[in-house]
Amino acid sequence: IVTSLGGRVAEQLVLEDISTGASSDLEQAIDETVEAYAEMSKNRVGALMVFERGTDLSNIISSGTPFQSPGTSELLKNLFYPNAPLHDGAVVVRDGRIAAAACMLPMSERMNLSKGMRHRAGIGMSERSDAVVAIVSEETGAISTVVNGNLRRHLSPETLGRILRNELLPREETNQSKRKHPLLFWKGRGAKP
Repeated sequence: IVTSLGGRVAEQLVLEDISTGASSDLEQAIDETVEAYAEMSKNRVGALMVFERGTDLSNIISSGTPFQSPGTSELLKNLFYPNAPLHDGAVVVRDGRIAAAACMLPMSERMNLSKGMRHRAGIGMSERSDAVVAIVSEETGAISTVVNGNLRRHLSPETLGRILRNELLPREETNQSKRKHPLLFWKGRGAKP
């Protein structure tokens, strides 16, 4: 009995560690991004980061220089440092780790955009995927995000952190919220559910 119970406890601990690993990497990546963006904003260093969600961004990642590194604040600031070899292009984050730098993004084709190249590329990426994009303007130092093609500008680092957490971290659903929105199936015309 003790062996069986001990085995189940050990199995649960291993499974919890595996299931929360990517989430904790992502939380760390968000914290490091906010820290780096605060300083890059202050110093007007342009930056463009793409956080992969459900849409596979392998084709975007393959356009850049591959990495498999935690996204530390210091690394991000060095990648985006003006005239650094990987300064141009985007950093793509997959599962809380930098997957590639200097990636080429699709430009938005909206004609009414009077934004710089980073913003046009960030909006274009967001229009073609479910990725979350974070931008620092080189001209103004303003921090922006783009989600589902919608640009939010002039954000504080704290607001950037809230947006990234809300968009990227899994939300736990309570039993009460599950009851409020039951899944209903359509049974055809005239049938009762």
